[in-house]
Amino acid sequence: MKKRLVQNILGGQVLAGGGFARHWKFILYIFALVILYISIHFGIRNTMQRMISNEDTLRNLRSEYMGKYTRLLYTGKRGEIEQLLQDNSLDLTAPVNPPVRVKIEED
Repeated sequence: MKKRLVQNILGGQVLAGGGFARHWKFILYIFALVILYISIHFGIRNTMQRMISNEDTLRNLRSEYMGKYTRLLYTGKRGEIEQLLQDNSLDLTAPVNPPVRVKIEED
């Protein structure tokens, strides 16, 4: 029984018998649905892989940003700047007087 069914399917007698000929539109519809399902599945899979890649990139950029931010904060300290000036033997000194606003009067 099973051997005969396999021979009918592989031999093409199933298609020639007329059972499939009556329902060819439905078979074509099912085939189109299967193709649509496969394409949507691969599209979603590619999107998920891109999302994971983007999250990894974002995580790396955040850590790089935090590293640069902390170095900038450390370098921006007054004592650190004075130390850099002394290390590079520059003649700059800290101002004694606070900054003033210059007002220009127009005639």
